[in-house]
Order: sequence, then C-alpha cells, then structure tokens
Amino acid sequence: MCVVSMVYDHFYDKWRQPPYTIPILPFVPYIPAISTSEIEEFRKLLERAREYDKRNNEPDCELEEKRKRLKDLAKELGVDISFV
Repeated sequence: MCVVSMVYDHFYDKWRQPPYTIPILPFVPYIPAISTSEIEEFRKLLERAREYDKRNNEPDCELEEKRKRLKDLAKELGVDISFV
C-alpha cells in the first residue's frame, strides 16, 4: 500500500474539519490557522513515507488526484505546501 497516499489522506481529513464558530450573531465562521510546526510535521512525515515506499518498491505510487485535492485545500487555507 502506498504510504504517501495515506499521509495525504490523513492531512486532508485533519485540515478540512468544519470551521469553529464564534458565538455571536450573525454566524461568523472562524477557521483556525494551521501552525508552522504542523506543516513541518507534515513535511517530515511525507519524506519518511516516500522513503518507505521506495524501500518497498512502490516509488511515486501516490495518486495525482489526492495530491491536487490536498494542495487545493492548502491554498484555500492559505498554507504553503510546495514540497508536495
């Protein structure tokens, strides 16, 4: 199984949680910022996943659609994940 693909899925699911709300009227959505440490954690995990996939004869196994979906979400959230 492609570990890189699993990492993409994990961070996509984690970052697309519904926005928090501030209890005032009218409804005001609040999207919490993604920290730089979280981005660094993602980068390191992705590097390790790529190494694992290479060692197990599955280099470049991730799906382009998953990569694009995550990059689109990151752009929407204002996060730079150019290393993907």
